[in-house]
Amino acid sequence: MSNVLKVVKLQNAKSEFKMLVVLVFCFVAMSFFATGFMYAQASEISILIKLLAIVGAVNIAMMLYILKKFSALVKT
Repeated sequence: MSNVLKVVKLQNAKSEFKMLVVLVFCFVAMSFFATGFMYAQASEISILIKLLAIVGAVNIAMMLYILKKFSALVKT
């Protein structure tokens, strides 16, 4: 593969990673806002624990996906 194609692919991967980081940050912020809003409506500790467990699991999965993409980007 030519150097130009390598540079273009690397720039594309970097821009995709930046977009992914921004989207994940927005999703994490919205998910914790939604958790707080739902907890304010029904103030039971069991509901809060369930919400935090579900949202936390999704957020952890997204962070692991970002770390996987970052390590793939660093290796190139």
